[in-house]
Order: sequence, then structure tokens, then C-alpha cells
Amino acid sequence: AQASKPMPFSASLRLATGRFEPGKLDFKGSLGLAPLQAQGGLVFDRLPVQAFEPYFAETLNIELLRADASFKGRVAYRQTAVGPFAQVAGDMALEEFKANTLAPSEDLLAWKALSLRGLSVALAPAKATQVDVKETVLTDFFARVIVMSDGRINLQDLVKPAGSASVVATAGTDATKIIAVSALKPGDEGLNDPQKTAQAAAPTDPPPVINFGPMTLVNGKVLFSDRFVKPNYSADLSDLTGKLSAFSSVSTPNAPNMADLELRGRAEGTASLEILGKLNPLAKPLALDITGKVRELELPPLSPYAVKYAGYGINRGKLSLDVNYVVLPDGRLTASNKLILNQLSFGDKVEGGAASLPVKLAVALLVDRNGVIDLDLPISGSLNDPQFSLGPIIVKVIINVIVKAITAPFSLLAGALGGGGDELSTVSFAAGSAQLAPEAKAGLDKVAKALADRPALKLTVVGTSSMEAERAGFKRERLDELVEQVRAEKRRSTVKEGGNGSTITAAVSISAAEYPALLKEVYKRADMPKPRNLVGLTKDLPVAEMENLLLADIKVNDDTMRELAVQRGMAVKDYLATRNLPPERLFLGAAKAVLPEAKWTPRAELNLAMQ
Repeated sequence: AQASKPMPFSASLRLATGRFEPGKLDFKGSLGLAPLQAQGGLVFDRLPVQAFEPYFAETLNIELLRADASFKGRVAYRQTAVGPFAQVAGDMALEEFKANTLAPSEDLLAWKALSLRGLSVALAPAKATQVDVKETVLTDFFARVIVMSDGRINLQDLVKPAGSASVVATAGTDATKIIAVSALKPGDEGLNDPQKTAQAAAPTDPPPVINFGPMTLVNGKVLFSDRFVKPNYSADLSDLTGKLSAFSSVSTPNAPNMADLELRGRAEGTASLEILGKLNPLAKPLALDITGKVRELELPPLSPYAVKYAGYGINRGKLSLDVNYVVLPDGRLTASNKLILNQLSFGDKVEGGAASLPVKLAVALLVDRNGVIDLDLPISGSLNDPQFSLGPIIVKVIINVIVKAITAPFSLLAGALGGGGDELSTVSFAAGSAQLAPEAKAGLDKVAKALADRPALKLTVVGTSSMEAERAGFKRERLDELVEQVRAEKRRSTVKEGGNGSTITAAVSISAAEYPALLKEVYKRADMPKPRNLVGLTKDLPVAEMENLLLADIKVNDDTMRELAVQRGMAVKDYLATRNLPPERLFLGAAKAVLPEAKWTPRAELNLAMQ
């Protein structure tokens, strides 16, 4: 059949629904029927999209209350043997949009105006569909985000999963399929046949090329509700204004075309919110580098989370938060979460809440003298891991911090201690000794400083000892003390004889040559059986034999070891008292004689608790 020549054609339509003003559509151009083709200028103004809801009611899980569509530009369509060719170019707007959820009916999405300026769409068989938008502006928008009781997010269920809608729902995961379905005209054979529609939607053509110019967001609001926690929690994000620079679906391998994001607003009406970074909504796989900041967020509204996970509500406090999330094209996620909590205070345990965690002790450990808690919570993982879920991981990290208040309280003081942590929960001693070594004093200086900044904490010192591990060390220490006594007598004798400072120093500093004489004096004074010569006089012995006899004569029993443990506890407590810690915050616990484990070392243990 011979193709018919397109004829001039114009059409005008007025369409109204409900109480709203009627919208209008005007077309002026040409129309041909064999094959079907049309081109010309198209203008529609406030065309009520809700009038067409029956056509997509079986596809979407929303109730469209109102949507006024406007367009001004040119369109062209031509049907050929190999498929349709279509072009659209102009400016488009969707205004007064309002959609609710179906059951129960709640506000879901709304905006005053969504403007797509410089819209261009080109569709041709066996070629990538081209979509370009020079500029997008969304003003006075609203979205309700709900975490359902089963943990799903409501926006995941906007497309119905069953029946004929499943074809479109499946297509919603692939932009190529969406365009293929939309290319079918009313009256095409198979439009209502799911199998044929699915075949038409098959991704036989190259993926579409989508380019967006800058996007501007003005005066947005997001109402967040979490029905997963009991009691439920809600939060308002308001005054959301910002921009997203140009981005495209076309990118080089492993280097997606990233757009600059800048968004600012308010959280709960008081806290400032700032989101900056780079992302590409069209990138596959997902890639982004986003930094978020929240300042002075009031914490009592977050009590439902505190009750659910810790068993306590929040009486008072403010949160400032700095987060950075980086997702690489291979799915690797690196996240840093820096939290500053100011004047955080928990209430009494809530009956029926979660098994209570030591939140009050954790706060006392973490807070400084100004009532501020500063936390860094790094997170990493892979989005390709089906077991990876960011929300539960963040909760787990925070809970682990709180649990450390009991299992490893000094690790929570690592920042205040200038590094380290758990190792400062014990004070090491030489076997058999209760003398503090210089390195032990340096560690206690750090502990004293941290406690001075945390007046809500008290410290109990528990000295320990072990006969099995320290018998030889204890005897050696006692022998050294006896030698020290002789050394002290020598010092006093030097002073009585009028020696000057240098003489005293020389006399007190015992050389290896002087040690045998001092040991011999100790041996001579010892009340113990001694080898004698034929005439009954005490026999002179080598240094090693004298040491062995003296060591064998030193008694070690449970009482002496328990006393050693007490002396260690007292040595630590007395040293901390010299560092200006109030006596009422320092306690001496019951000394312990222990059976040593493989890694046990002579020590005193430090235990932290609330005042």
C-alpha cells in the first residue's frame, strides 16, 4: 500500500476531575495514518493526571489524589517496519502532586512543582534511547518515609508485585524495560497480554543514555517514622534546600560520573542538617562519597531507641554528628561516624524494655569534665554481601561500646588516657615486690588525669599475689630488703661521722665489690643454723652459698602473700592520692591470693564504678 501524505491536523481537549479547574491540551501539526505518524507543537496545561488513574491503578500501590501536568514543546512520532521512532523536546512540569498510601491512607508524597526544563527524549529501534534534561527544580516537596514493623521501608512497596503489575514492577528495575513498555501504543496487539508485554519489554536494545543537568531542591520536608521500635519514633526533616550538579548514566569503567550534592535543612526544627558530597543516582553499581553533619539535635525524642536497645529512656542531651560514607564501584563501604553527645543523661530503667545495658556507667566513663562525649565509630563492609545491613551494624557498634563499660571499661577511656586502655586496668609489679616501677607510675598518672575529668567515677584497687608464681621472687625481694637495711645503717654511720654530700653519695652507692661485705653482715645477723668449723666458729662461705642459706631461711606462707597483695593495693591507692584525687573516690578492695594462669603476672587490679 502507498504511504499516505501527512495532513495538517489540530486538536484541543479540556479535561476536569472533581472540583479542580479543567486542564487543557492543544496540538497543532500534521497527522498521517498509513503509516501512523505525527509531528507538531504540543501544549497541555494543568492536565489532571489523576483522571488516568484507572490505567495504572493495578500497577502502583498509591492513591493519586492530584497531579497537574503541563508541557510546551514539540513532539514527533513515526511507526516503521522496524519499530517506532519518537522525539519529544520542550519543558515539562508536574504540579500540585499529592499521593497517599492505600491502606491505611496516609500522606506519602507531595510537591508544589516539579519542573523539567529542556527535556528531550529520542527513541529509535535498536538504538539506545536518549533522555536529556537540562535543568530540574523541585519545590515545596514532602515525603513520608516509614520503617515498617517487619523492617521494610514503605518506599520499597510503591509498585505492586503481583498480577499484571508484576511485569511493570519487574520493569521498574531496568530503565530499558520501562521505555520499551511505554513505547507500545493503545491498540497495539498484545498491550494487555502480560506474556507479549514481557517479550516487548525484553532488553534487546542498548541501555538508555540518560543525562541530567543541575537539580535544585527548594523547601522540602521529610517525615520519618520508625514502627520497628516500640514505642514508635518519628522525626521531622524540614527546610531542605540544596542542589545536585549534572550527572549521567554514561560513565567510564570503575569511574562513574559523580555529581556534587549540597543539601541543608533542619532536623526536628532545632538541629541544623548539612549533607555534602558526590553521588550518581544512575550509576550501576552504586558509588558515592557523602558527608553529613547534624548539630545540636535534642536526644529525648530518641528515647524509643534507647528503651528498645538499652532498657533506659533519655532524660536530657544533645547530639552533634559527622558521618562520611564512601561506596566504591566494587561494593566496598567505608563509613566513619563521629558523635559528640553533650550533657547526656539517662532516666530509670523502663519496665518491659530490653535487658538493661550499663549505659549510665558507659556515660560516666566516656564523658569529660564538661559533660561531653566524643566517639569515633568506624564501619566497613561490602554491599555485595547479602548479610550486610548498615542499620543493624551501626546499632551493634554502639551497643558494643556500651557493653565495654563492664567488660573493658578502660578501653572506653583510651582517648582520655592518651592511647592504650585495657593495659592500664592493671598495675604491674616485680615478682615478690610492692614497689611501684617508673612505668607503673606513668600509667597511674594517666589514670589519675582521666578520673579527675570524670567526677562521677570511683576507683577500687585490688592487690593480688600468687605463692606458686612468686615464691622465689618474694624471697629474693626480702633478702634485698635486708641488704637495704645494712645500706641504710651505713648511710647513717656516714652522716654521724660528718661526711659531706659527695661522701654520702659515694657511701650509699654500693658497688659489686662492696656487696659481699654487706651480704656477709646480713648473714652474720641471721638467726639460723650456720655451718661451723672444727672449733665451733661460724664458717666463712662464698657469696652464693650465703645467699642460698639466707633464701632458704625466709618463710613464705599464705599470710605473707596476702600481706604482699595488701601492700600492692595500698601502694597504688596512696600514689593516686598524691595526684589530687579525693580520698572518697579511692577504695581498697579485698586482697586476693590467686592461682596463676598461664599469662598471669604480679599485679594490682583497677576497677571502675559509678559514685
